[in-house]
Amino acid sequence: MLKKQILATLFALGAVSAVGAQSNTASSTCTLSPQEFDAWFASGTASKGGIVNFANSVGFPLQNTTCDFYKWAHQMFLWVTSPINGSILIDSPVFFDVNVNDQGQATYIPNTPGVQNNRFALRGSKQENIQPGGQAGGGDTLLSLNGSLVYFAMHANDVYAWFNTAVTNGVLPATTPFPTTQAELTSIVNYANQNNVKLGDANALTMEMKTAWIDAATVKNVADYVTISAAVPNYVKSSDTLWQIGTPATVVKTLALVGVHVVGPVQGHPEMVWATFEHGDNAPNNEYYLTDGSSKQQLVPYNSKGTWSFMTNGGAQAGALVSQMVVGPTTTPSCQTGQICATAGNTIQANNVYRAMPWGNQPTAASADNNTQIFTLTNTISGFLGILGDVRAKYFEIGAVWTQNGSIPSSGSDTAKQIGSKLLANSTMETYHQTDTNGCFGCHYGASSTDTSHLFSISNNPLVPK
Repeated sequence: MLKKQILATLFALGAVSAVGAQSNTASSTCTLSPQEFDAWFASGTASKGGIVNFANSVGFPLQNTTCDFYKWAHQMFLWVTSPINGSILIDSPVFFDVNVNDQGQATYIPNTPGVQNNRFALRGSKQENIQPGGQAGGGDTLLSLNGSLVYFAMHANDVYAWFNTAVTNGVLPATTPFPTTQAELTSIVNYANQNNVKLGDANALTMEMKTAWIDAATVKNVADYVTISAAVPNYVKSSDTLWQIGTPATVVKTLALVGVHVVGPVQGHPEMVWATFEHGDNAPNNEYYLTDGSSKQQLVPYNSKGTWSFMTNGGAQAGALVSQMVVGPTTTPSCQTGQICATAGNTIQANNVYRAMPWGNQPTAASADNNTQIFTLTNTISGFLGILGDVRAKYFEIGAVWTQNGSIPSSGSDTAKQIGSKLLANSTMETYHQTDTNGCFGCHYGASSTDTSHLFSISNNPLVPK
């Protein structure tokens, strides 16, 4: 539904002359030529289901533009969702799934072709905990209108896992930042080589991802989604206010991708670029502004008409974004490990969701130029992919955020040097905390670049012993 709304808006504003073909009249656009898009593909030509190369993070331009960051994010998204060996690249040996135990210690789980290793979870469930405390900002979880729980997973590429291992094992100092230069990368590559591992994606640098999925059996058209097979918690309804883990504890399902956080450093930016993507049928946008071809700011009103996974057709904003349930353990409400419990006065049910900060910005005219850059880029790429019939056309970049000169935010209120989508949130992963005032860096900050990551820790289990 979002794709149709975007195209209608683009034509109304005079931003494009045809799907995927930008005109020269749009203000503040972020452009991508067909030739540049072709170059993203491993074959040199864009094709349906074609494998996309990773963006060269080491070679990221030091003299950059805002558009360069948004392009980097989108290429990385297309890379990790590239079809390979009957699945997608994020499910290949290039990436590890990451499981975190009750003590917050992460284990890197290798992806082995033909072996069912994916074990996804609800945020906050201790059985396969991937981020303590539920959804970002709390223990809330989410149910689609068609009755699917939203399952979450965390992933890291091999460069990240070997970097973490090198620091954990004392090969690199504990204060080593995420690599952003060839020299910093070489030490990680050499360590992996010493352990008979070749990092073919080394120039992608250290990448971490969070993904959100729903049961593919509940979506309108599964062909419109990137899918994966995974074991998920088997929750059984005990009452309208309580679900508990049943027997067996997990079941294998085909899952449909609804959200992705794409995070990684680039040359000059150890704080990492934080980007997020969603499926176009997730939920509608709040009102927002774009800059038209005459450099005027135009309001795009809220419009929830259509078929969504997390919003009723024509649903109102009033009463939306109210948490209906949490995943234990929590104290308010009292909910034990392995349980899903309704919040006070509610039952376990779906609640209307919308994107409160479209394109990661306040819904004001001051955001129009930045919105327009993301808006035009994601439409152009979707147009190119749509012509090819590639399922990745169904996904949209919501935005990305980074800092001036790669500075590390020292606290959640250190916002002065943030650039891009400063209030970025994903409606499937930060559903009830979209209006928190400081976006990604409101939680991801510290004294060093590795402090910005909630995955990295010297206590994580290394890939090899010391």
